[in-house]
Amino acid sequence: MSYVGKWRITETSVWDTEYLDELEEASVEFTKESGTMTFGYIHIEMDVVKDEIGGIEILGYSFVEDDEDDEVSGWGWFRQTLTKDKMEGKIYFHYGESSQIRIARYKKGR
Repeated sequence: MSYVGKWRITETSVWDTEYLDELEEASVEFTKESGTMTFGYIHIEMDVVKDEIGGIEILGYSFVEDDEDDEVSGWGWFRQTLTKDKMEGKIYFHYGESSQIRIARYKKGR
């Protein structure tokens, strides 16, 4: 699974598109070992690990961020869907919400 690059957050099970794009276009960007996720008023830096569970490749991630003097932390995962340019997964905020999340690779030139 090739995941390095920028992805657009296309859908979640908790937040609507209006909230996702509140400050800027909702996105996830991966390097080989880290990444960022931005949506709504949330910007997190992720520690990313590529793994395999039951023969399915996944990207696991965790994060710890300060949000106006409150620590925000959590974890999640992504897996490729039937097409190479889309992934789905979940995000879990410790002591808070969780959501399914879908992302699509940005087209070249964006």
